[in-house]
Amino acid sequence: MNSDASAVAGAVVWGGALAVGWLGPIERAVALAPLVVVPLGLSAVGEFDGRSERFRRVGVTLQPVGALAVLASVTALDGLAAALAAACWLPVTLSLGVAGATRTLDARNRGFAPLADRVVDVGLAYLNVAAVALVMFHLDLTLWFAPVIILLTFVHFNFAGFALAVVTGLSGRVAPGGWYRPLAFVVFGGPALIGIGISFSPLVEVLAVGLFTLGVTLLAGYLLSRVVPTRPRRQAAMLTVSALALPGSMVLALGYGLAAYTGSSPLGLPIGQMVTVHGSLNAFGFAICGLVGWRLARPTASEAR
Repeated sequence: MNSDASAVAGAVVWGGALAVGWLGPIERAVALAPLVVVPLGLSAVGEFDGRSERFRRVGVTLQPVGALAVLASVTALDGLAAALAAACWLPVTLSLGVAGATRTLDARNRGFAPLADRVVDVGLAYLNVAAVALVMFHLDLTLWFAPVIILLTFVHFNFAGFALAVVTGLSGRVAPGGWYRPLAFVVFGGPALIGIGISFSPLVEVLAVGLFTLGVTLLAGYLLSRVVPTRPRRQAAMLTVSALALPGSMVLALGYGLAAYTGSSPLGLPIGQMVTVHGSLNAFGFAICGLVGWRLARPTASEAR
C-alpha cells in the first residue's frame, strides 16, 4: 500500500473509531497522527534518492500495521499489551529517522545539503521521540510528569515536530530565500526546546512557547506572502487555511503555558477548552490542510536549488 492509499484508509479507520465512540479528545489526536498525518506527510514529501530511499520504503511498508497497533493501544488494550502494541510503531519511526539521517549525510558528502530538505529530515527524527513517549505512557514510565503529559508529548512531536517540519520544508523548496533560514531554525529547535521547558522549568516552557509562537506566526506570514501567490489555485487555498490556523493554534498553546505557570488563564478560557481548540486547529486547520495542500502539487527538491 502506498502512502496516499494508506492515508485515505487511515482516515476511514479514524472516522469509524470516532463514530463508535472509541476516541476521547486526546486519543483523537493520538490516533490521527499515525493513521493519517504521517502517511500524508510522507506522500507530500515524495521519494528520496539512493540508499535513504530503501529505509523510507521500509517505513512506508510498515506504517499501516504500526498505525493500527497504535490505535489498538489507545482504544482496546491496556498495560503491557498496550505497550507492546505501541512498540509496533517504533520500527516505522526508526526506519524513517534513519532515512532522513542518511539523506542528510549523503547530501553533505556531495557538498550540497539544501536547508529545505534538512528541515524535513529533522521532522522524521522527531517521530522517534513521539514513538518512545507513547511506549513510556503505556508502561507508566511517566517520571515526574502526569501521565497525560507523556501522552501529549506523542501528539506534540507528531504535529509541532513532524507535520510542521514537512510543511516548512516543502515551502522552502518553493521559496528558499528571504526569511526562510531563521524560520527553518525555529522549526528545527522549537519543539525540542518546548519539551525541555515542560520537563524542567515552567518559565523556560513559557519562553520557548512564546518564541515558537512568534516564529510560526512569521512562518504563516511567509507562507501567505511568498508561497501561496506562486501556487495553483486549489493548493493555494489549502495552504492559506493552513497558514491562518497556525498562529491561532500557537496563541492558544501559549495561553495554556501561561495558565500553567501563573495559575490563571490570560485568555479567559478554561484550560481544557484551550487544549481542545488548540488541538483541532493544529490537527485539521494546520496539519491536514497543509499536508493535503502540498500533496496536490508536490514541489520537487530541485526547486530549492
